[in-house]
Amino acid sequence: MRSARGRGGGTEFDQLREYGVDDDIRRMDWSATARVGKPIVRTYRPEQNQTIVCVLDTGRTMAGLVGAVPRLEHGMDGVMMLTTLASRLGDRCGLLAFGSTVRAVVSPESGRRQLERVNEAMFALEPELNESDYRSAFVRALATFPRRTMFVVLTDLAEESVRESLLPAMPLVTRKHLVVVAGVRDPDIVRWAAMLPADVSGVYRSAAAGEALEQRRRSVALLRSAGAIVIDAAPGELATRLADTYFEVKASGRL
Repeated sequence: MRSARGRGGGTEFDQLREYGVDDDIRRMDWSATARVGKPIVRTYRPEQNQTIVCVLDTGRTMAGLVGAVPRLEHGMDGVMMLTTLASRLGDRCGLLAFGSTVRAVVSPESGRRQLERVNEAMFALEPELNESDYRSAFVRALATFPRRTMFVVLTDLAEESVRESLLPAMPLVTRKHLVVVAGVRDPDIVRWAAMLPADVSGVYRSAAAGEALEQRRRSVALLRSAGAIVIDAAPGELATRLADTYFEVKASGRL
């Protein structure tokens, strides 16, 4: 939190100060330098009042367990992390939860009470057994949040659902908005793929795990080629990776 508030990154002008050895020469203010007779640089801070919307998938694939916890709960951890950080740093964070239909919407706001509102909206959510309708969710998101937004889609990165449902809907949001797609990978599958099989069943399991990982890599590549930032995290790391990505986006001025 302290780092994100620090001067130097971002695109919003903060102040002029004397040049230091670690400063970027491209931020030198030559008029001020000539006026005072010593090197002066411009410093910037991350812009505030930007909009982040967590698009939380509650469809069939989010019922699967990863590390003994449903994928949906891993996604909820990411939502709470982003809401906490963004609302306290002066940005507006909201929520759109969907499955076969849109199930909950929380308008983007800042302030400490926003996390409470988001938690209340997620409290009764459970994975449904239907396929997720990404197109309907994105259409609703575009109608509800028209200004440029960082959409954070928390979903599963299984190749079948990515190819058939998510990827065809991506152009709706990538034309105007910044899109992050995030999911958790199963550590058991990673472990099985790396194991030396001891019997025939182990050979089949290792081969199936390796194919599952390869399919996941293809999904990530497809989404990146469609213009999304993709996070494929281990259990317990998703929220932290989302926070890092949020800080990087703010510091680079991409939003």
